Amino acid sequence: FGLMAGSAMPDGLLRRVINRFPIQDIYTNWGMTELSSIATMTTADDPIPKKLKTAGRLLPGFIAKIVDSECRTLPWGQRGEIVVSGFGVMHSYYNQPEQTAQAIRCHGEDLSSVLGAAHRREARWMHTGDEGYLDSEGYFVITGRIKELIIRGGENISPLEIEAQLYQHPCIKHCAVFGVPSLRYGEEVAAILELNENAKRRLSDDEVKTWVRKALSRYKVPVYIWWLGDTKVGVPDEWPKTANGKLKKADIKRIGEDLLKRGHVNQSGVRTSL
Repeated sequence: FGLMAGSAMPDGLLRRVINRFPIQDIYTNWGMTELSSIATMTTADDPIPKKLKTAGRLLPGFIAKIVDSECRTLPWGQRGEIVVSGFGVMHSYYNQPEQTAQAIRCHGEDLSSVLGAAHRREARWMHTGDEGYLDSEGYFVITGRIKELIIRGGENISPLEIEAQLYQHPCIKHCAVFGVPSLRYGEEVAAILELNENAKRRLSDDEVKTWVRKALSRYKVPVYIWWLGDTKVGVPDEWPKTANGKLKKADIKRIGEDLLKRGHVNQSGVRTSL
């Protein structure tokens, strides 16, 4: 079997793993260090669509909800921040009281009937910083990190949604979508792509945009497109990653902003002043 975790997983990437490796079964899950473990997971009995598009249901010992910026609980299907309470929630960040107060908050709820007498006092909710929603069957759908959302002309755009469509193109091995400053819209959508080894050539900007437009609204189509290892404009040969292999989205965003500052825009010639 295979286990997919670490960050929100685009549908297209999961499909590639299933098709490429001789895996009998695959599981997806979601969690974070501050929760001491994973908090959700799919099961062997879950249908393939649930394994491809969700992070599963809550594991025992946790409760969770989706909230808005005012900590109001949101209904099924509505995106917001995932907050979690339970035995696994950390005590604090070591010697960082301000960060702890920002991450762990009390919402005035008594959870003893759900989690036992140990939670008779106010529940401690871990604000994860992850955006997602609950479907009608109680499965969690992770849509990305809140701080990575692109806000274009008042519209919140999830990079993960665009990445999922890009990953389904056979010429694209890897991708990162992020926002860059725009005088007109506040932010514009940008992408750095990695060419698949089997591809004969890079896609043109128009080909990339047409591919994204097949599945998504026009305002979600990347305006700026670069390719990993494009030495002519100064794109690095390798993705910036953490020690455990996650993409450093903040570093990738800075690369894109630097390319714009130096005037390295895509073939359409559209430019956003910084």
